[in-house]
Amino acid sequence: MDLIIYVPRIEASMSMLRNVLIMVIKRYKSVSLPLPREFCRLAVINPSDAIKRLREFGDSFIKLLGWVPKFLREVMVIEPSAVFNCYGSIDGFRRSVDVGVGIAKLIIRYRLSGKVNYGDWLRLFKDMASANLLIQPDQPAVVVDDYVQFLEYVAKPSNVVLLGPLVPTPIDLMVLISSGKLSNDYLTSAVNYIINYIGDYVLTSRNLTEAFIQLINDQEYINFVKSTGLPIITN
Repeated sequence: MDLIIYVPRIEASMSMLRNVLIMVIKRYKSVSLPLPREFCRLAVINPSDAIKRLREFGDSFIKLLGWVPKFLREVMVIEPSAVFNCYGSIDGFRRSVDVGVGIAKLIIRYRLSGKVNYGDWLRLFKDMASANLLIQPDQPAVVVDDYVQFLEYVAKPSNVVLLGPLVPTPIDLMVLISSGKLSNDYLTSAVNYIINYIGDYVLTSRNLTEAFIQLINDQEYINFVKSTGLPIITN
């Protein structure tokens, strides 16, 4: 692997990715993307059906990935020999939606009772961590949109490009805790930050970019992440 591109799952970073991919594909002639294989095939064959498929999972998927079908078809004209290796799955999208619903239920339960069952949180994220394991593509250029997965890749490439801040969300922290890669000592704070992040930032923001900006501007949260020793780059 020569190049890894980390792109946070926010709209602002996706627009940068679109521009960078043109240069990457011209140099490497192939690039691996964290997109469902089924979606990529459909995006090339029938872009409108690909958008309809995305819409099944919610508007946030459209905002993040709605540009992909048109972009892939444009690349086919500019670089006919280009190869896109999509290494995700539609089931991964479904699991993301299911976990989102699970988080919402736990937050509502907390809002109603004022109590947190940390065992329920751990169980939810253990299922997520075990289900979302992706096979790392053996390609010269790889795009990663998941902080936890980026930690697995970061030592391998000779070049790393960040298309946005390298900061784990509280959800990323919970995945690391539930998989044993981060101490349970951080569990209580991680759950509290998820409740704040989803319940306050995400729900009150216009989009994921705005919510993420609020998160990384929360100095208390940034200090907490620093205390874990995890890699972080905010600017």
